Amino acid sequence: MVLLQEEALEQERARLEALQQREQNRAKRFMNSKNRSIGIDKGYLDKQIEEKRQLELAQNEDKLAEAENLKHLVRCLDNSEAAAQEAKKRKSLDVKKSLDAQTRQPKNNALSMDGPLDLVNCGPSSLQCFSGEDNAYGTRKKAQQKQVKLWCGEYMLEKNRALDAERKEEQDYAHYVLEQDRIRSELEVAAKRKKDEDARLRQFENMEYARQARERKEEELEADNNARRLESHYLQTCPLLTEDTKLATNVNAEHRFRPDHFKGFQKDQVNQVYKENDAVVEEKRRICAHEADSEANWARYNAEVVTKMSDAEEAKQRMIAEENHVQREILTQQKEELDNRKAEIKKEGIAEIGSEFFTRFGQSCR
Repeated sequence: MVLLQEEALEQERARLEALQQREQNRAKRFMNSKNRSIGIDKGYLDKQIEEKRQLELAQNEDKLAEAENLKHLVRCLDNSEAAAQEAKKRKSLDVKKSLDAQTRQPKNNALSMDGPLDLVNCGPSSLQCFSGEDNAYGTRKKAQQKQVKLWCGEYMLEKNRALDAERKEEQDYAHYVLEQDRIRSELEVAAKRKKDEDARLRQFENMEYARQARERKEEELEADNNARRLESHYLQTCPLLTEDTKLATNVNAEHRFRPDHFKGFQKDQVNQVYKENDAVVEEKRRICAHEADSEANWARYNAEVVTKMSDAEEAKQRMIAEENHVQREILTQQKEELDNRKAEIKKEGIAEIGSEFFTRFGQSCR
């Protein structure tokens, strides 16, 4: 079997080498510009076809040879197995014949102890030798029990020693884990304490920054108020901006103003303008409220109208349904009466002819 595998590997290796050589030759031929021609190389194609055919023939021959080798191997295995079966069968037959021969021998035909031994007829049991009663059985048994007890004690001692060592290792590992947990907890507590201290410091810094910002904002606000107050005071006390408004009054007509000397309205006039503006705003607000109330009333009226119309429509539908029900009952009653009348008419039309009908023939109706 190993030889067959090696042969198959050699064939595969040779095939791969041939393919590689053919690819290399083809690449060289393509790269040679002097011998390369455009079109079909019929000679090379024929050569490829012939090589392919030869390769297929070689592969078929290899397959046939491999099949023959396999057949020969299977045949050899079958022959060896058949020979082994035959030998086993022959051996079992010999054993059976020997047993049959022994069973046919008479009983109690053992040889006497003082007679010569016939090694051909004796079996393995003839080698046994009995020297009489065993007087050292109890001592030997006690010694054996003591030895077993000693061995058990040594085994238990070794087992206990191993258990103690394992328990000690577990305790050492537990102490190590506990110490590691303690150190980790201490480190975590220290880290948390440091983190809390950093957070407290940042809080104090933020509070200080907030206080400084608040103070700076208050100072800026105070500065703005002072500047605004100074500006207002300047505007109120500036000679250029606070001229007397009475200069704009016309001497000939007090209700008229001189455009070239107009310095602004007086305080009572400004207040009057503010009051008129407030009145206009109030009037506008009142008008808007009145319009909103009107819109709300109109919406409420529309909702009531829609509700009434829907109630009327529902009442109308209920009345129509009642009328249809009454009309349906009337039609049903009329149909029953019509059916009864038709049945009576049909019954009268097929009335039986009695004996009185025949007795009236030949008699006058007067």
